[in-house]
Amino acid sequence: MKFSKEARIGLLVAAALLIFFAGFYFLKGANIFSGENEYYAYFDDVQGLQTSSAVQVKGLSVGRVVQISLNEENGKVKVLLAVNKKIAVTQGSAVKLASADLLGTKVLKLEIADGGKQIEDGATLPAKIEGGIIDNLSGEIAPLIKDIRHVVASLDTVLLGVNNLLNEETRKHLSNSVASLDVTLKNFSTLSQKLSNESNQLASVIRNANSITTNLANSNQQITNIMKNADDISNQLAHAPIEQTVKDLQATIAQLNGIMAKINNNEGSLGMLVNDKALHDNLAESLKTLNALMADMKAHPSRYINVTIFGRKNKNN
Repeated sequence: MKFSKEARIGLLVAAALLIFFAGFYFLKGANIFSGENEYYAYFDDVQGLQTSSAVQVKGLSVGRVVQISLNEENGKVKVLLAVNKKIAVTQGSAVKLASADLLGTKVLKLEIADGGKQIEDGATLPAKIEGGIIDNLSGEIAPLIKDIRHVVASLDTVLLGVNNLLNEETRKHLSNSVASLDVTLKNFSTLSQKLSNESNQLASVIRNANSITTNLANSNQQITNIMKNADDISNQLAHAPIEQTVKDLQATIAQLNGIMAKINNNEGSLGMLVNDKALHDNLAESLKTLNALMADMKAHPSRYINVTIFGRKNKNN
């Protein structure tokens, strides 16, 4: 049976539309085939999980996220996931929200329990959230930051007490006292020189001694204030928690040294990230390729999106 040109064009258009709508609904997460089972999971926060994100079992993709919606009854996020029927999801299994890479791409990891009975299609699975690399690092550093803040607060209290003692008035008194002591020492030096060289000038020496006595009498109150301020400073320094502050600082430094040792020995997620040059090079190369692809899509969008709609031409009478 031979088809006309119009019939062949119609079949081609119908096939193209069928493929287009099938791909469109597949990308939206619609279950257009019957080879999958659907399950539900409820999360407090999906952290950027997208429709069509992968569902994995031990790193192997076995399904996808079909739909994400907000449940108004309990305020949680309802996630519908489709899993290949070849994967037997048993009782006690759970689904975990995790990061697939360092860029924060989210996937669902299906943890299948051993030896259980297979659950029915449409059942609800327990939901968990797995912390990423940045979350684990923050959990390790948070106690250290708390200790450092405590040490800084203690040092700030001590310095504030010393600063209050050495206020402007106290500094002025100390300056005047030092100036008076300097004058006194100069007078004593002059007196000693005159006693050594000019014994006949005792009258001048007595006059100088009288002048010194007068200066000391005038500075008596200032010297008393200086001694009182010095005593107050000694009391506050004696009661300040300097020893505990030093112990806290030493403990904090020891913890920081432990973390740096783990990083240098490739222990923990951060250690492997810092010391694995291949991981860094692969990530840099991937970002470079992604930037080039985005630039090409902006410059030539027609290379990636090209939709043509065929229509039947009207014959001329």
